[in-house]
Amino acid sequence: MAEASGAQITEERPRSEPAWRAALPRVPLFAGLTAGDFDKLASCAHERRMRRGDVLIRAGDPGLFMMIIIQGEVRVLLSGVSGREQIVSTLSQGAIVGEIALLDGKARSADVVASTNGSVLVIERGALLRFLEQDPHFALRVIEGLCGRLRSTLLQLDSMVFQDVATRLASSLLSLAQGKAPRRLDMTQAALGQLVGASREIVNKRLRALEAQGIVALSPGRIVLLDETRLAQSIPGGTARL
Repeated sequence: MAEASGAQITEERPRSEPAWRAALPRVPLFAGLTAGDFDKLASCAHERRMRRGDVLIRAGDPGLFMMIIIQGEVRVLLSGVSGREQIVSTLSQGAIVGEIALLDGKARSADVVASTNGSVLVIERGALLRFLEQDPHFALRVIEGLCGRLRSTLLQLDSMVFQDVATRLASSLLSLAQGKAPRRLDMTQAALGQLVGASREIVNKRLRALEAQGIVALSPGRIVLLDETRLAQSIPGGTARL
């Protein structure tokens, strides 16, 4: 993996208005901001390119910035004492990365690695804290956004503890494919196994069963969802996801 130091990911480029204008309003944390607010926020940010394999954030580093994914995907990784990595989540366009350490001032808790080429918008800690101090409504939206992330984490924990592998796999496939057209996941089965807490062999067996039913199509490093409705129906209460 090509490591980047801090926010210096690959190279800086002039901010193009369509890139950040398209990304910022879709971020739940910034819901309700005015055009003027976005101008102020963008003036404190800079866009950076990332290449697949770049380490954007490393566990233990200070939380000096957060990032918004403009284009591409990243994966959040935890490393055990044995050095084994566990994928916690996969994030794509519009997602925020690194806001926890930025807000509480403590060290990063996980690694963030680029899964694809793309770009991110980097917002420095000082700039965001000024926004929080000046606008109580904005601060409240940040709190609401963090609560949403906590709920998501608790749901993920519930899934890992109480759901079987088939259900976890179906849920993850639907979640990862959301917002993508076509519903294509560029992800290895080993990485998917880490995400759902199962071995590659078990994931492969389940995917082959779904392929035989015409629900997914498989190729090396790629999974295409062909029938989301039937996949959702395999999850208790799953049709509500569509």
